[in-house]
Amino acid sequence: MADDAFADLANELYELPPDEFTAARNARAKELRGSDRDLANAVGELRRPSAPAWLVNQLARHRSDELAQLLQLGEQLREAQAEVDASALVALAKERRKVVRALAQDAGELAEQLGHPVRGPVLDDVADTLQAAMTDAAASEALLTGRLTRSLEAIGTEVDLTDAVAAWSGADGSARSSRPAPHDEVGEHRAKKQRKADEAEAAKRAAEVAKAEQAASTAEDAADEASARVDDAHAAVKEAASARDELRKALTELEQRLAEAEQALAESERTAGEREQERDAAASTAEAARASADELAARD
Repeated sequence: MADDAFADLANELYELPPDEFTAARNARAKELRGSDRDLANAVGELRRPSAPAWLVNQLARHRSDELAQLLQLGEQLREAQAEVDASALVALAKERRKVVRALAQDAGELAEQLGHPVRGPVLDDVADTLQAAMTDAAASEALLTGRLTRSLEAIGTEVDLTDAVAAWSGADGSARSSRPAPHDEVGEHRAKKQRKADEAEAAKRAAEVAKAEQAASTAEDAADEASARVDDAHAAVKEAASARDELRKALTELEQRLAEAEQALAESERTAGEREQERDAAASTAEAARASADELAARD
């Protein structure tokens, strides 16, 4: 089955780092020309993935559970948008920012683990691609193939998948976008009649979604600011407590030194008193001796 063979080969190639992709693709296409020219042509036309696309492809391979959770959240967001559930949109939009930020950071760590670290702008494109996949169901499916060729971007609630993901087209032996062609179950006349109404409804929903997301962003910013103030207050309290403890320690040391000084002073005063008594006694003895000497001298 050519489509299965193509999928296997494409998966093998899109797992490679971008700088190894072209040589490996050309080699595989050359190998296939003798046995399956259509498949060889399809493989030869595979586009080299951009760095963000390669990294998102690796998330699909190595972080499938986390990616599935992100896309599930995207489905919940789309349902809330369809129902214009403002309260749900606020909560889900906040969760989306948190999840996208975390998975983009995880992508950076994964790139390092795979031996191909990336810079900040690449991770920004990864985050945009993840958010786009949450916005559009077809983009979610494209992401899960692990065969993105470029990063994705949401324009409103739509994501252009032209040449964004490689897929087998069939007998013509070329690779194409995997986005399904839109169904034309109604006639062109009905589509034209509905177009303005659909666009107006989409614009209304987009405005309501944007308003809800702005409210969520404002609330989150306010919460972050309040949290920062609380952290500052806690730091000030901790600093004041530390200063208090230092002062208490210094006061205890001063009190101890004062007690020691008072004790030394008392010892000095007692010693001085004893010396004064000894001096007075010596003076009295000397005086008595002089008196005795004078008396003896007078007798002679």
